[in-house]
Amino acid sequence: MIADGYCDMVAVGRALIADPYFPEKARSRHEADIVHCVACGQGCFDNLFKMKAVECLCNPRAGYERSRAVSLADTPLNVTIVGGGVAGMSAAISAAERGHRVTLHESGNHLGGQLLLAGAPPGREEFIELAADLERQVKLSGATVVLNSCVDDQLLKTVHPDALILASGGLPIAPAIPGADLPHVVQAWGVLTESVTTGKHVVVIGGGAVGIETALLLAEKGTLSGEALKFLLVHEAESVEALYELATHGSKEVTVIEMLGELGKNFGKSTRWGMMQDVERYGVTTRATAKVIGIMPDCVRIECDGVLEDIPADSVVLAVGTRSNNSLREMVETSGIPFRIVGDAVQPAMVIDAIHQGFTAGREIC
Repeated sequence: MIADGYCDMVAVGRALIADPYFPEKARSRHEADIVHCVACGQGCFDNLFKMKAVECLCNPRAGYERSRAVSLADTPLNVTIVGGGVAGMSAAISAAERGHRVTLHESGNHLGGQLLLAGAPPGREEFIELAADLERQVKLSGATVVLNSCVDDQLLKTVHPDALILASGGLPIAPAIPGADLPHVVQAWGVLTESVTTGKHVVVIGGGAVGIETALLLAEKGTLSGEALKFLLVHEAESVEALYELATHGSKEVTVIEMLGELGKNFGKSTRWGMMQDVERYGVTTRATAKVIGIMPDCVRIECDGVLEDIPADSVVLAVGTRSNNSLREMVETSGIPFRIVGDAVQPAMVIDAIHQGFTAGREIC
């Protein structure tokens, strides 16, 4: 920006909370090692509203520089971590920094976990960047990563680590709604990973963070891209009003149904403002305080204020929450190996909770 003459000086703000070594990494040509701020507001802006000191989703040391200082362990241990999501990667980084020999097992073919889901909706791409940053930090830490590896009793007996961290994440909840097993009913996770397709009329059941983000992803289908919008605007192909319509109204009609009275309740305050504005901008219909009675082949039946109503639906997306995936716990409890459980495997929560829990668990291994 300076070189191109756009400005004479650049001030860096929250990026220095996410990575205090940002300037030094840039100066020494180690830009690839920078941990980027994802502009989530969860630890900085949101904490101010709670009258709490500033923290950071990307940097679990921020605000805890003394109490969370990492020192070398007296005796390096063999540490096994199950799960390559955000909590597992965070644990691997801090445990390796203490000098432990860390092996991270991921059942899939890539690291990132639910960060890759969080980064799928429009305007949330920074979470994909964070997944890449954490993967890079794991590599730099010296931890060993084993992909496509399902940890079982036999593996634990073979490896027999000195310490174990379970960061196996969560799984989407399958609600007991009549018709939820119909072929046109899919999970939000499938939509976010683009492993399923949806029709023109889509009903999203669940108005929490995942439901809203999934609805916005669907609502943006068929809208103008930024590149196309610039081309049409520069060449005066349509009026500004027409271009705005083409940029905000796509090929799908999306309705979000939420049983509670408030949508996006589990967003951070500063994030929720923008997300709910986008819901309005992109023409997503919302129905709060509405109970789903059943899913039919061509509609979703809801009850609102005692009145039944059928909402047309070619596709139905379930976004009713996450349940912990801690199936290994019973096996580990009988193994005699000291262990900790972190992230969604303990209780589904926000990304900032998973990163901080993972960091603390790795740091406290001794």
